[in-house]
Amino acid sequence: MTRTKIAVAVLTILCCAAVATASRPAGQTPAAAQTITAGEDPAVQRWFLNREAMQIELNNALQAARGITGPSRQATAICTRLTVVSRKLQTYERVPVASLDGPVNAGIEEFQRAGRACLTGDHATMRRLIDEGTTARAEAQHHIDELLHGEE
Repeated sequence: MTRTKIAVAVLTILCCAAVATASRPAGQTPAAAQTITAGEDPAVQRWFLNREAMQIELNNALQAARGITGPSRQATAICTRLTVVSRKLQTYERVPVASLDGPVNAGIEEFQRAGRACLTGDHATMRRLIDEGTTARAEAQHHIDELLHGEE
């Protein structure tokens, strides 16, 4: 290569580096410029996507359980459905971001216990536990959003 081509190549590299540095906010390092939030993390997105069908099944089982009026074969099937899906969610693989683990599983233990209470015919306890689990999940949702958006 000639000296002119080498000089042009070096100048091009220096200009690109200067543009890249100038495009970052003041004080931000190259590593910080590449930081992504939990919500942007492909592994976290995949985890939520893979868990979605179970979450929908839980919501459907909870809705059906709220409609139980007394012992019946249908009630037993609904109670079993609630117990099974809550157990699956409870034992599902851990979320890739540890700080999300508690909030995304809020209320699942209560739903598991509600299913067991339902299977024994204790529908009052089942309803109370469903309400407690639903409240815990609602309260955790804001925290989950903050974690996914990198606000916490």
